[in-house]
Amino acid sequence: MLSEDNATGKVSDEWFMQLSHKYEVERMELKAKISALRKKLAESGQHQRERESFIEAIRQFMRMDRLTSPLLRELIDHIDVFETEGTGKNRTQRIVIYYRFVGYIEWPSPRANYKADTRKGVAVEYLTDNIPA
Repeated sequence: MLSEDNATGKVSDEWFMQLSHKYEVERMELKAKISALRKKLAESGQHQRERESFIEAIRQFMRMDRLTSPLLRELIDHIDVFETEGTGKNRTQRIVIYYRFVGYIEWPSPRANYKADTRKGVAVEYLTDNIPA
């Protein structure tokens, strides 16, 4: 052992200090690497759990008879609603849905937009090809 060699005089004090310092630097670097790898492993495990939770939520969604509030809360993280633009029939309002576990999903450009009459005198057209800003 290095300290025994220093005590018996086989290794000079200067050499012992240099080797001790080198050992301490290496030990701290390894400690930092271990910490970073543990953090990365924990994040990887969290991402895997999030993916599994999202898949399970989608499976429930596929088996449902009707859309329920609890299911929506399980699927959607938050919705960004932007200010209305334009006037009259040309009014538009952008809404971006962020799903739990996966965030915003950019859909491929659709062939057609979706229209729905929500109440008397109000028609809603869903433009799915907008990208969030």
